[in-house]
Amino acid sequence: MGHNVNIKYVAERAKVSISTVSRVLNNSANVSDALKERVHRAIEETQFQVNPIASSLKSARRNQVAIVIPSLRQILYTDIIKGFSDFCYQRQVTPVILETSGDPVKERRLIQELEKQWVDGIVYIPSHSAKTPEAEAFFASLSQLKKQDNAIPVVLAECDGAGLELDCVRLDYENAFYKMAYHLLEIGRRHMAYLSGSKDSPLHEMCLSAVNRALGDFGCQLEENLMEYAGYTILTGYHAMERVLARSDTVDSVLCANDQVAAGALFACKEQGVYDQRRISFVGFGGVSMSIITSPSITTVVAPRYELGWEAASMLFQRLSDDSQPPREVVLQSHLAIRESTLRTATKRLDTMFAE
Repeated sequence: MGHNVNIKYVAERAKVSISTVSRVLNNSANVSDALKERVHRAIEETQFQVNPIASSLKSARRNQVAIVIPSLRQILYTDIIKGFSDFCYQRQVTPVILETSGDPVKERRLIQELEKQWVDGIVYIPSHSAKTPEAEAFFASLSQLKKQDNAIPVVLAECDGAGLELDCVRLDYENAFYKMAYHLLEIGRRHMAYLSGSKDSPLHEMCLSAVNRALGDFGCQLEENLMEYAGYTILTGYHAMERVLARSDTVDSVLCANDQVAAGALFACKEQGVYDQRRISFVGFGGVSMSIITSPSITTVVAPRYELGWEAASMLFQRLSDDSQPPREVVLQSHLAIRESTLRTATKRLDTMFAE
């Protein structure tokens, strides 16, 4: 039977009403154990198969959650998506992955569309801070998303959740960027270029403050002509380094927004013949495989990217199970992996670096 069996046939076989079968299928609490057993036995005997689309239209749950990310070109996000997806698949929930291209207008539109599609919950990685009135209003609205009478929970990732009534998970950027700058200063670098991410990033001020704090601990300050907004790609890192080199012949180290930017900056220095001549040191962020296979390998902060995606999904599912708890913030720790770009003697095997 199976495909030709409908809910009416199951009800007749179990000697119950159609509504009782429906309540059992939707895990309703107001059905006795005896009736549930009769319905489940009838379903097994008739090989009845639930239509997931029809069921989702009648049920508050669709077993579908979304993650909204700024870019698929940033390697950092691939492991975050992997952690998020693995958590969802273990719970038979379908993950939906959406990219915004770093466009705040597109971000808002996609979130609105997800609300209309009745997803159960959303993990949202914003590309811009909530400093403008329009952005503040949008972030405030995220705690009000609903389908019918049920809230659609939103977990923020890679964002400081201060002042927002939302769960939040991010990496320890304050500590990470402090360690990056401190390491360069510790090995004697005093003319540090800082190739920052986007000025509008929700984490920009946090990272810049950490860099300045490390410089202050050594009695230094960031030289204005050595600061560049480099974005997050190899090419933007390459062009940002070109601009720095055009302005300065004293730069002795480069602190980069991520490993892709560091790889682009390293290439620019090699192309202009200044890398070996000035013994410029490079530090990146993320710990992605690119930092391992460059020559030299790039000192980097290894971030728990997979764990971040997993934790974001876990927080979302906890919120779906119990929305009575106050919002919480989880900050994940990372560690510095020292390699040849800052310490020439830090030669390591490939498998050792992958295990860092």
